[in-house]
Amino acid sequence: MQRWDKFAVRLNRCHKDLSELNVHDLRVSMRRMLAILLMCRAVMPGLKTKGLRRELKSHLDSLDELRDTQVMLLFMRRNFRSNEAAIPLITFLSLQEAHLLSGIGYEIEKINGESLVEKVELLRSEMEQSLTGTGVAGQILAAVDESYAQVMWRRVNVNPENMPSVHAMRIAFKRFRYMLEAASPLVPPMPPSRPRVLQRFQGMMGDIQDMVVFLTFVDKFIGENPQFDVTIVRALAVQKLDERMTYFLSRIQRLNRFWRKSPGVRFPWRVGAPDKLMPEQEDVEE
Repeated sequence: MQRWDKFAVRLNRCHKDLSELNVHDLRVSMRRMLAILLMCRAVMPGLKTKGLRRELKSHLDSLDELRDTQVMLLFMRRNFRSNEAAIPLITFLSLQEAHLLSGIGYEIEKINGESLVEKVELLRSEMEQSLTGTGVAGQILAAVDESYAQVMWRRVNVNPENMPSVHAMRIAFKRFRYMLEAASPLVPPMPPSRPRVLQRFQGMMGDIQDMVVFLTFVDKFIGENPQFDVTIVRALAVQKLDERMTYFLSRIQRLNRFWRKSPGVRFPWRVGAPDKLMPEQEDVEE
């Protein structure tokens, strides 16, 4: 399992430095492994993945608050480096990051436990014995079909007045994207730019979620600390959220080009017809 090897490398980096980038990369590796485990489970219903999935999800959830805090700090420092109105928020977030970092080392150590390694090795052995029969490729593509169908269903329900609807589509898209990466050797060659396009499409939804989380934090801070005037910070966050939502909705139709509509339909891409990238979109997710 190449994904496990990459996960181990990123885990080791977090042992040495719990930077925003290293924590983000470790979380991405966990999500990729979870997506692959779901795909394997679809192909091999008898495969025992529940324990490993539960353990990975638990570790992933334990890093959520630190990741959110670090992302919010980056936003504040990029946009309000010399603004006095932002000092209370930056100070609060810096103290929160330090507090979370002081306790997260123990969680990182647990991820490297022997039980997790044993589960991965056992799964690796079972998969090597099972993924040799005929029809496996079709079953894998069927799992990707199902994942893509879930994304399209979420797309129908996307509503700019209902932010959780965008977040739900983002989670479904992540799962589809990681499954597609794993299944890519089984499909016709995609344009070289396709991985980058998928990353940026996912990043658009991540940008929106980041602002939703940040606004929730700011509103709570205002309620608990009325002595500080952070109106200018909140106003920029609302503006950014509106801009990012508008940008995403203007490009949501690109989703139709990422996979086939049904098993009997040809894949929508052609080699030599490069995808159009979105250069103004920052790379915030892998």
